[in-house]
Amino acid sequence: MGRFALGEKAPKQTAINELTVMISNYYGGRYEVIAATDDGGTLLEVQVEVPDVSKFLDEQAPEFPFFDVWPKWMGWRVVVCKVPPGYIDAITNRQDADDY
Repeated sequence: MGRFALGEKAPKQTAINELTVMISNYYGGRYEVIAATDDGGTLLEVQVEVPDVSKFLDEQAPEFPFFDVWPKWMGWRVVVCKVPPGYIDAITNRQDADDY
């Protein structure tokens, strides 16, 4: 099976919850797991707050888990995105977000 042959998908919220727990076992920094979409469909996006988004993640968060699960988790494509400090609260989890 190829790297992107994902197989059966777990329910979205189950995959989000389990990925969140798995990351929390290794990483104490600020992150969020959300469902997102791109031209390939729905995926799981792991947003990791780092001081400098232009630098490599492993330099800024060496304890962040890089396992063989990437780029998939429970049948879902996964992307890891570096975001600046405060982004998750101000943008991702803001209460006044209008989803169209």
